[in-house]
Amino acid sequence: MVDSPDTSVAPHSMAGRHAIIVGGGITGLAAALVLRARQVRVTILERDPEPAVTSAGEAFATWQRKGAVQVRHSHAFLGRLRNLLRARYPQLLDALLAAGARELRMMEHPPHTLRGLRLEPGDDQLVALGCRRTTFEWVTRRFVLAQGDVTIVANATVRQLLAAAHTSPPQVVGVRYGIGDEEHELASDIVVDGSGRTSPAVQWLAAIGARPVYEELEHSGIVYYTRFYRLRPGASEPPRSEHPAAADFNWVKYAIFPADDCTFSITLATPLAFPRLKVLAKVGAFEEMTRAIPALRPWVDPSISEPIGDPAHPVQAMGGLINRLRRFVDAQGPLAIGFFVLGDAAYCTNPLYGRGCAQGFLHAELLGAALAAHPNDLTAAALRLDRQARAEIEPFYRASIIADRDAVRKAEGRAPSRLKTRLQAKFFEDGVTPATRCDPVVFRAFIRMMNMLETPEQAFGHLNVVLRSLWVLLRGKRYNRRYALPPPPERDATIARVEAAA
Repeated sequence: MVDSPDTSVAPHSMAGRHAIIVGGGITGLAAALVLRARQVRVTILERDPEPAVTSAGEAFATWQRKGAVQVRHSHAFLGRLRNLLRARYPQLLDALLAAGARELRMMEHPPHTLRGLRLEPGDDQLVALGCRRTTFEWVTRRFVLAQGDVTIVANATVRQLLAAAHTSPPQVVGVRYGIGDEEHELASDIVVDGSGRTSPAVQWLAAIGARPVYEELEHSGIVYYTRFYRLRPGASEPPRSEHPAAADFNWVKYAIFPADDCTFSITLATPLAFPRLKVLAKVGAFEEMTRAIPALRPWVDPSISEPIGDPAHPVQAMGGLINRLRRFVDAQGPLAIGFFVLGDAAYCTNPLYGRGCAQGFLHAELLGAALAAHPNDLTAAALRLDRQARAEIEPFYRASIIADRDAVRKAEGRAPSRLKTRLQAKFFEDGVTPATRCDPVVFRAFIRMMNMLETPEQAFGHLNVVLRSLWVLLRGKRYNRRYALPPPPERDATIARVEAAA
């Protein structure tokens, strides 16, 4: 414990104060942007080495990010994030576009079966960014450092929080961190944890005597595999067809992610219920699966594209995917004063839904608003941040759990056990899902939810959306077959070919 800071002459804003941010990934960089906008001096403690790269292409090829193993997987930078950049940091958005990031206008590529779609006010918000994670992070990092009064300390591992003496709850006043064998202490006015899903925040708080952290955790039940490609000189992306750019066949899911610099990635996700598909980590098996899925086949045509990436790990595999919620405020208030936990360290969701980066930026913005409202009352700031996060982020965590449970059930061939669950499943499977392929109103609601512009409850709670989905449901499966996805490849034969190719 250390002496309490002197707050008798605290300013009426955050200007001039010092913040430590643990983690220099997307969430940590977002927090730095938000705090610098409020004239806070920022020190980022990042456990990975300083990147020795000078371009986005070089970042993808050589930047080592052992602290963020997902950097060479597909990423979605959703409309909520793109809109936030456009409103708050237009120069950063311009820098990303200059580096090759693409604006993907969702309403320009509706399902093949959808008719009568007309642009409406607000549709200009339904624009995501196509970009590799390494490009997004490298450009954002350079932009953050250019703001001034931001220092990134590389190779720094935070060991513990420093707390003021004789305070209850503990008041965090800095951190102890190590660089190699050297130990350092650094004081600050606030500490922000943006270190991701492996954050040791629970252990840090226990070590300073804080009350226990409430935690929920549920495994997603999938493993996913990613490979990147570059279009060959003169080649264009395959035209849109009846086969969607993403689909779920229950035994395998796939998605195509257009990115910067004429690159794209393909991700395949498989349920743990199909362990035979672990062979997709092998190049031959992955490529055989892409040839078996009609939507992917033209993209991987050797005349159209060539694989890129780490020759030693051409297919990136990632398991252990979880949904986890941690609360750092309980009925008595914040567990520690001056300690704020953002992004995956607080709300971690299955990355298959692509919400992580948008959520990290949103959470950082909510922190900035809380500190602006209560610059001299960190307890009130923590309470406000908790309320806002529960309203704007937590619904997507809940939706991720529901979707993952449903996916596991289908993969295992189980029917819903409860009447309520059966009715909900029927409404979404036989009503909402086909309606997204034939009804412009339901399609728009789905795209708004997918881009985090509305929570699932908001998007699918609109009376018009409910009634239109019910109408599609009541028409029956036979009528709705015309709006169904094309049939998937035959499961067992495809898996056998994939295993043979491995």
